[in-house]
Amino acid sequence: MFAKRRKPKSFDYIPRFYDPAKDPEEKMKKRLGFRSVIKETKARKRLNPYITIILLIVIFLIYLQLSRLSN
Repeated sequence: MFAKRRKPKSFDYIPRFYDPAKDPEEKMKKRLGFRSVIKETKARKRLNPYITIILLIVIFLIYLQLSRLSN
């Protein structure tokens, strides 16, 4: 209880890609809500294969139903 407390260890970390000139610009973009166009196109590309697979399954099921009706 009466012992001397140790201080937290401090680090001298220098970030590699930090540019102080761009910092206010990046904060402004975040505040205004700008998003990267690349991120949005990647999200759309991820969704496409799922839609294609579902569409193919639905077409196959419709084909099976129509082939049963013709017999």
